Amino acid sequence: MKLATKKGSKKELQKQEQKNRDTVLMILSVAFLIGGILGCLLEGKLSAGTYISDFLAQSTQSAVAPSVWRELWTVFRWPAAVMVLGFLPLAGLTVPVLFFFRGFFLSYGIVALMEGPGATGLLWAGIVFGPTCLLAVPAFFVLGTAELLGTGRKRPIRFAVLCLPALVLCVCLDRAVVPRLLHFLLKAMAEG
Repeated sequence: MKLATKKGSKKELQKQEQKNRDTVLMILSVAFLIGGILGCLLEGKLSAGTYISDFLAQSTQSAVAPSVWRELWTVFRWPAAVMVLGFLPLAGLTVPVLFFFRGFFLSYGIVALMEGPGATGLLWAGIVFGPTCLLAVPAFFVLGTAELLGTGRKRPIRFAVLCLPALVLCVCLDRAVVPRLLHFLLKAMAEG
């Protein structure tokens, strides 16, 4: 009889954990999405045209990889911020705000690059932000969810260790592949 009760309570506990995880993921997704929408809307009002033009002109001239420290900062700053904010008493408020800002800045940058002529702007944005969107943003969501659900500090740290390879791969791609691919694309467009 006691065994059946333990199994029943274990299933109920798992259902409650799943419900909590879904709720936290929904809150973080909505914050990220609202930030992304606002970033798209404001990019049209606050055009970054000269900055993007300078960036693309520099990429046409050379395919120099960014410094390691700059790239580490670019990729690891958001996951590190979510880990630090997760330790604070107001993590339930500050972590969703961080997700809002991440969505805002990411969408602002993507839309700014998409202002290029025709489909090439979309291709530029895909090259520049591809590794970030495919690797770093999902790791950011995993860490944010783990931080808000973490009942002990072992659980979020375990997720941080699991996300580390994706973030390191993102740094490697941003340093090795993205500058060369962008240089090749821009040079081909300039010549053709």
